[in-house]
Amino acid sequence: MTKEYFYDHFQQDKPTGAGNWISKAFAGRIFKYAGIEAGQSVLETGPGRGVFADTCLEAKAEYFAVEPNRQMAESLEKRGAGVICAMVPPLPEMDRQFDFAVMINVMEHMNSMQDALQITQQIRGVLKPKGKFVICSPDYLNYRHNFFNCDFSHSYVTTRRRLHQLLVSGGFNNIRHCYLSGPMTGVVGMLISAVVSRMPFGFLNGVFPKSKVFHKLYKIQLTLSRKVLILGEKQD
Repeated sequence: MTKEYFYDHFQQDKPTGAGNWISKAFAGRIFKYAGIEAGQSVLETGPGRGVFADTCLEAKAEYFAVEPNRQMAESLEKRGAGVICAMVPPLPEMDRQFDFAVMINVMEHMNSMQDALQITQQIRGVLKPKGKFVICSPDYLNYRHNFFNCDFSHSYVTTRRRLHQLLVSGGFNNIRHCYLSGPMTGVVGMLISAVVSRMPFGFLNGVFPKSKVFHKLYKIQLTLSRKVLILGEKQD
């Protein structure tokens, strides 16, 4: 698959001020949950606009990325990140190991179970002993039809149970998880995601595709739909 134009549509859909705030808070929540500290090394696969990258760089973590979109890769490099422009799987060859590997809204883009397991095993190979693999992906049980409608490349169904099994099969233990609705977790996050999953904005955006209002409302619905945040530790 060519990466020359891959995911250019993502850049064309500029976030609002509120969207930027939510994205930063969301990245901060993942950063804190993972327990990343200054000086530790992070490899992120598919960083997109680089919101999590900025969070790591601001915290003085060593940040590296694998990004298929050329323009987004170049933007990250200008901000001080080490970047390899490539699609996964397979994971490009690395000449070092990392304390953390992070995939935010990426695992669901794998074409199959084989691809998901392959990248998980390859991630394990570039982690230091006791290194952690952090995954955050949409919960299909909450997204339902929006899981496939919202993104043309969503192929691998992600739920808490499936991701837990994937991490075990990939050689990880000490697995823990939580659910997120935007940056919110706990009971509040669960309640919000339960409400937004029943909103009709995806349908209305399909009926009125030129309506900017329904497009934005659908984006808000997707942003607040439930995601699984799960991490596992590399076995000895």
